[in-house]
Amino acid sequence: MDKNDCCGCGSCAQSCPKQCIRMAPNQEGFFYPQIDRDACVECGLCQKHCPQMQEPIRRPLQKAYIVQCGDVDRLAKSASGGAFAALATGVLERNGAVVGAAFSDALVVTHVVVERMEDLHKLQGSKYVASFLGDIYGQVKSILAEGREVLFSGTPCQIAGLNAFLSKKYDNLTTVDLACHGTPSAQLFGAYLKWLGEKHGEVVEKYCFRDKGPSGWGMVGSFTCNGTVTTLNPFCDPYYATFLRGETYRKSCYRCKYANLDRPADLTIGDFWGISQYSGKHDFSEKLGLSLLLVNTEKGREVFEGLSDKVKSMGLSVDEACAGNGNLYHPTKEPAIRDVIYKKMETLSFDELQKNYLAHESPFMWRVRRFRRKLIPRKIRDSLNRLLWRKR
Repeated sequence: MDKNDCCGCGSCAQSCPKQCIRMAPNQEGFFYPQIDRDACVECGLCQKHCPQMQEPIRRPLQKAYIVQCGDVDRLAKSASGGAFAALATGVLERNGAVVGAAFSDALVVTHVVVERMEDLHKLQGSKYVASFLGDIYGQVKSILAEGREVLFSGTPCQIAGLNAFLSKKYDNLTTVDLACHGTPSAQLFGAYLKWLGEKHGEVVEKYCFRDKGPSGWGMVGSFTCNGTVTTLNPFCDPYYATFLRGETYRKSCYRCKYANLDRPADLTIGDFWGISQYSGKHDFSEKLGLSLLLVNTEKGREVFEGLSDKVKSMGLSVDEACAGNGNLYHPTKEPAIRDVIYKKMETLSFDELQKNYLAHESPFMWRVRRFRRKLIPRKIRDSLNRLLWRKR
């Protein structure tokens, strides 16, 4: 297999009976398997359990919905419409476990197991950075063996990695993948956080990619230093802006075999963009955010039907629902600047890197562009955005 096809899920390392494979970061900060050849007995399990070496699953019977969580508090903590929060709440109420990406105290994104309702907030919200999986697949397998219910959320390749690791279906497992654009490296994100803290004279204590507090649902983020919350404009921020343009992803993201409607998970969630197209046909609160939800399997259908008392929903055709999410049809195209950024990261400080290679708008130019946008009616903007995302 071409190294650039490796998605870093770690299924090979967690499947190895001799524990002779470990996941280690390369010079860009992305994790790849390293094999101790002296300990390897060439059993072939690493290849058998590699999702990238398996045929994709076909999903001919998908159904699509707009979803909004009925619990306003959980909805406020969610990046979009709270579909994940509604799913997770049901599992936790049944004494199950929920697995997803969370920030550690040091703001490292890691997959963790949550078993208490009061900890669910850790898994909510977007994390636009590669998540470290560690031995999470093994932990999930142990919980499933106890007969307890598990909800596992992650990027499509992480779900595919879990499926390959388990090698069989579990009736007590539900998987949820994301309408993923791609993931930058944790090393780049760590350097960015350090730079952000130095700019403000404090350590960054908390970071939020999608903060609904300042202006409601959207792409606005925030970070906290010494208890002070600062709003983050994604188009004027070097890390966020380059993420949105797809310039800092893992190599495998640009050739992602899951960036289509043949999803590896029971359910797919993402933002639903373009609700203005359905004015007068819904009773959603647009400012609080809306989720796209795809039902991909019979298990997914059963789980979704069980949410009837926790969410508002409206059915759409798959193409209507997905039109604002281009990565549900194709991977992000790899830009030429991508390799330059990671090469320069090896020798430059983040400040030098962002000045010369991480292009972002000045606040003044952003305000000019925002003023221009206001001159175009929202329905027309939404239609154009949906068309552009479909073609990207």
